[in-house]
Amino acid sequence: MSGDLSPDQTLIRLTRWALALTAAATPLYIVRWHYGPIPTTLLETLVLLTILLYVATVVRNRGPLPGRTGLEIPIALFLVAGAIGVLVAPDHRGALGIFRAYLIEPVAIFYVVVAVIDSAAAIDLVLAAWAVGSVLFCAVDLLYFGRAVVGHSLVAGHAAAAFNLDSNAVALYLEPLIGLAAGFVLMGRGRQRWAAIGVLIVMLAAELATLSRGGLLALAALVLIALAGGLPARTRIGLAAAALVAGLVIWRLPVIGPRIGHALDPRTGTFDVRGQIWAATARMLRDHPIFGAGVNAYQSTMTKYIAHNPYLVPEPYPHNIFLTSWTELGLLGLFSFTYILVALIVQPWRAFRRAAGVNRPLLWGTAAAFVMVLVHGLVDSPYWKNDLSVEFWILAALEIVALRGARNDQRTEPQLSV
Repeated sequence: MSGDLSPDQTLIRLTRWALALTAAATPLYIVRWHYGPIPTTLLETLVLLTILLYVATVVRNRGPLPGRTGLEIPIALFLVAGAIGVLVAPDHRGALGIFRAYLIEPVAIFYVVVAVIDSAAAIDLVLAAWAVGSVLFCAVDLLYFGRAVVGHSLVAGHAAAAFNLDSNAVALYLEPLIGLAAGFVLMGRGRQRWAAIGVLIVMLAAELATLSRGGLLALAALVLIALAGGLPARTRIGLAAAALVAGLVIWRLPVIGPRIGHALDPRTGTFDVRGQIWAATARMLRDHPIFGAGVNAYQSTMTKYIAHNPYLVPEPYPHNIFLTSWTELGLLGLFSFTYILVALIVQPWRAFRRAAGVNRPLLWGTAAAFVMVLVHGLVDSPYWKNDLSVEFWILAALEIVALRGARNDQRTEPQLSV
């Protein structure tokens, strides 16, 4: 027989490299331009390039296909809710752009990752690129923060952050990656663990520099997960002691300590304002219970519901991940997103004990990442941003890959003869 009948590995490798670059460059959604009337970002361009390379791979090789992930029905309902949200929204064009960037493209990347990341080497490629991109992003963030401190221009509620982003947005992006890195610090081995330690130190410094109170809450949740998450008793005791010392040091830091005290003070804390936002959102949802406000319509819809309150301004989202899902996608979107998030938290712990190799720290890290999304999501709206939605679905896909790997680990485990 003539001709090359073997799969074309070049396209698969290119798809993996494009995916790794996409992960590394996730924060670069801030680089924007237009193709005629259509707006786009550098992140979206990398996402589309990755998808196109994957499509070319499937056409050329008739695979690899993602197979079943166990999330097909809730993902389908999530996308249906998004489509309905576009129809409900008063600004269909703006809503369609959000639907494309926050739902369609990230979910497509999810299935690409599940399909092409099928080995420890492929996982290492994505994680290494993401680590490099995260460290560079954190270095820029710390540079902006340090410059504000030296110039005496630091504002506690709006700390200087990389590329002049909102500091809380930086915290929301870093926290899942901190959880992922913690998994490799606690469960990894050899050079992989040492690399994770270095990355985690840099990310923790950048996270603290955001002065995000929700971020500190998420870090506290990570410590609790580590204390309860399958570590030897001696390690847990050492970790608890280290966390206590770190907490005391943070409390005494000149800028962060007062920021925490301000947050805990019932007269000045953030929960009072958020409570007012949530109450106003509840009034809006009472009038729009089934479909919410529609995609990208919360800010304009809320205008009349906060008009009587001089302390509130129209916010892009209601500072709660579940309320945001409801206002954007209606009850169907709320239920489907909640199911997806809970599944991504619960599934790794069920499979963790039978996992080996890279699957073990990856399962621990992704579970911790989604717990941190949930915890910070109680007071903010993670997921609802270009970088956060792509990050969410790449992490979800890596978790699915690790779950499959854990099942294979169990099958190949040597059986004891009786």
